[in-house]
Amino acid sequence: MKARASLFVADFIFLSCSFFLSFRWFHLDAILLWKLYALFLLIKFALFIRLGLYRAILRFAGFPLAAIILKASTLASGLCVLIMNFPNIQTISLGFFVTDYLMTTFLIGLIRFAPRFFIEFWRIKGTKRIMIYGAGELGEEVARKLLRDPGEYNLIGFVDDKPSKIGKRLHNLPIYGPTEPSLSKILKNHRISELIIAISLLGGEGVRRITGECRKNGVFCRIVPTFNDMLKKDINIKNIDISDLLRREPKDLDEPQIRRFIKGKIILITGAGGSIGAELSRQCIQYGVKRLVLTDYSEFNLYSLQEELAGSPVSIRFCLLNVLSSVNLERIIQEEKPSILFHAAAYKHVPIVEENPFEGVVNNVRGTINVAQLAEKYGVEKFILISTDKAVRPTSVMGVTKRIAELYIQNFNTRSRVEFVAVRFGNVLGSSGSVIPKFIDQINKGGPVTVTHPEVTRYFMLITEAVQLVLQAASIGNGGEIFILNMGKPVLINEMAEDLIFLSGQEPHKDIKIEFTGLRPGEKLYEELLLDETEKETQYENITIGRATYVDWDQFLKKVETLLKGAESHDRMGTLNALKDIVPEFHHKEHKEIEHPLSAERHVIPLRSAH
Repeated sequence: MKARASLFVADFIFLSCSFFLSFRWFHLDAILLWKLYALFLLIKFALFIRLGLYRAILRFAGFPLAAIILKASTLASGLCVLIMNFPNIQTISLGFFVTDYLMTTFLIGLIRFAPRFFIEFWRIKGTKRIMIYGAGELGEEVARKLLRDPGEYNLIGFVDDKPSKIGKRLHNLPIYGPTEPSLSKILKNHRISELIIAISLLGGEGVRRITGECRKNGVFCRIVPTFNDMLKKDINIKNIDISDLLRREPKDLDEPQIRRFIKGKIILITGAGGSIGAELSRQCIQYGVKRLVLTDYSEFNLYSLQEELAGSPVSIRFCLLNVLSSVNLERIIQEEKPSILFHAAAYKHVPIVEENPFEGVVNNVRGTINVAQLAEKYGVEKFILISTDKAVRPTSVMGVTKRIAELYIQNFNTRSRVEFVAVRFGNVLGSSGSVIPKFIDQINKGGPVTVTHPEVTRYFMLITEAVQLVLQAASIGNGGEIFILNMGKPVLINEMAEDLIFLSGQEPHKDIKIEFTGLRPGEKLYEELLLDETEKETQYENITIGRATYVDWDQFLKKVETLLKGAESHDRMGTLNALKDIVPEFHHKEHKEIEHPLSAERHVIPLRSAH
């Protein structure tokens, strides 16, 4: 209230000055002068109050306030002109009004922007020298926030890739290019201690390149989430995590195609409590599903998903059941009559399934057969099997069971009204059993970080991107396809561990040790997505189709029955032999390293720039 009263008094003084200074250049009658003075003050103060000029917080004065000042001054002067030129009222020169208008606008703006100017000009800068990578809208917002409330930071300038911006200034700070001089030289010459990435469309490759340069120069690096990942204009700088290094925007994501596939349908998802199943549920809601039927064997996972989706506009049924329970599953499919079925239920953790091979075989093979046969019996239109890159030349029980599941649905498709398709992809960040949370937990405990082998590689994809592509692949499937998602290049797990340590603000091998423990049972040095080099392209760059493998159906079913009998009777050697009989390329080597047959041709993506 005190500040508002002071501002009101200051406006009174400045408006009076503006009026009487304008009067000096134009001769007016004394009585008319005072009447006009009172009229001007009445109109201007009324409009200033109405438009909120006395409610603004002046330390945050910016363009919106300048626009209100201009609007208030223009309306006030315009109204005065209209009144004084009304019939039977003495006409006054237009020059008087123009002079008063210009001086009023300048003085009222001056008193409102002066506090911010003095606050920012005299503010003590911090000692931590930082630079912003990105001189666009996002970078400008970050800079504005840092300049307004710098704390320990001292903003030195910007780096931007666009030639049109290099050499210019933003907030009176220089904009440099990352090539001439190099980013490393810029960081070194300006003694930068922290770099903030503020580019909304920068992909994982760009983030890796920048963090690699920062790492070489001992510069801490953070990132601003994109506007799509936060409330508009709410700029929150965060530490870079592994998802920033691996993120990709699908180049040919066809959302209208996905929406046509999902909208208005009843969809059943097995394994809905898992990471992939849960994300499928979220995206089906996003694309306008009519009703969701979500099944899972884990009570806690199903409860967590129920709590998350509470309040959803979509009708959802949560069913606690095991896909091995044909009776219960049949009852639900018969009642709900889904048109699309996503089969995501499976045991996927390689070492656990190696320790429990019989349960893995029964769950992954018989479970898939149960669901597929019920889909056929009750007229499901499309069945989508969620598969894995570990199904290619498998060395683990988990991988070979998923390959058998692929073979079953691909060959069953030729005998069924249902369109059976499979979608194969690698590891997704944030999934249950992912190595990333394990690494982070080990780093938080001070190490050591345990990696199985210095040369082990894996494919990685963000879970949202993986599910988007699963839906897109499913939407174009006609039955019998094994769709393969473009996972990019494999990632060296050792370098991933090093980068996670660096991104936590510590030095790999110095502050946090990395220990190599050896490959676990069933694990490979590398993973593949194709059984051979034969593949068929689709209309989408990120989705290809593997060559179909057709088998003698009757013989196949007999072999599968032999497998299941062996697993259910806990005959270890009988089970392994039956797996090998169905999938000849299955090579089960426990506690042995597997040589990479294509090591000379392998291309591995480094999580940081090459030194």
